[in-house]
Amino acid sequence: MAKKKKAAAPKTRARNAESIKNIKRIDSTKTHGWQVHVRRGGTLKTKLFSDRLHGGKRKALVAAKEHRDMLLKDMAKLAKPLWRIARKPRTNTGHLGVSITEYANKGGKKREVVTVTVRESLGKAVNRKFSVDKLGREQAIKKAVAWRSKVLKERLKTEKAAS
Repeated sequence: MAKKKKAAAPKTRARNAESIKNIKRIDSTKTHGWQVHVRRGGTLKTKLFSDRLHGGKRKALVAAKEHRDMLLKDMAKLAKPLWRIARKPRTNTGHLGVSITEYANKGGKKREVVTVTVRESLGKAVNRKFSVDKLGREQAIKKAVAWRSKVLKERLKTEKAAS
């Protein structure tokens, strides 16, 4: 019997090098242009700046930047980055980013774990599991919440240092 090859890890999605904050480049079969995308609070405003209508890629980008700057000036500023805004958790633990999940191990035995997800930096999600069998449900949740808080504090420190 031949050994099975391990599946390659999925490639992380590369950001479009031409994209700019609040402006995305769209190049599909029928659409070529720059899309302005600004969200503040519950309000989302988008507008496409077509290369053809604006006389080329560069001119469309200039128009998109002007529109974006106008929107950002007119719309209310965010007091905090989106990841720091308090949200209501929609999990089965009552803690944001922390949930209890069940999976079957290689032997087929079902295991319960507390899974925690946090964004360590912009666009980089990190996950960790805490075993309910080893720690107990309450202790696993407590450790998961503490770990998530630690990662967010580290992110805050690095973002403050960068600015």
